[in-house]
Amino acid sequence: MPPAHRQGDIGSGHGCHFPPSAATGGSPDVFTNGRPQMRVGDTYAPRSCVAGHAGPHGRALAQGSASVFINGRKAGRLGDEGPGGGRASCQKSMAGQSTPFVRG
Repeated sequence: MPPAHRQGDIGSGHGCHFPPSAATGGSPDVFTNGRPQMRVGDTYAPRSCVAGHAGPHGRALAQGSASVFINGRKAGRLGDEGPGGGRASCQKSMAGQSTPFVRG
């Protein structure tokens, strides 16, 4: 089972142009070790292309647990993916809490 992904944990970038950024969303009433638990649809800080190819853009967690729901939304886990220019694997949750783990 992957570790939980929480507000403040880092979502990866893609390529050399879009850097990682911190999760800014999360449940208003479910916390993992004191930090809001990320769910599908919760946001990350906007980021921009380092080389100036594109302006700042937001993003949100797109995948989560198939069996654990928080406020009716799939729970975010380390390694779950976000949108990324059509490439599902270009941005992933990179950091998470080592405990608890979130099933399936």
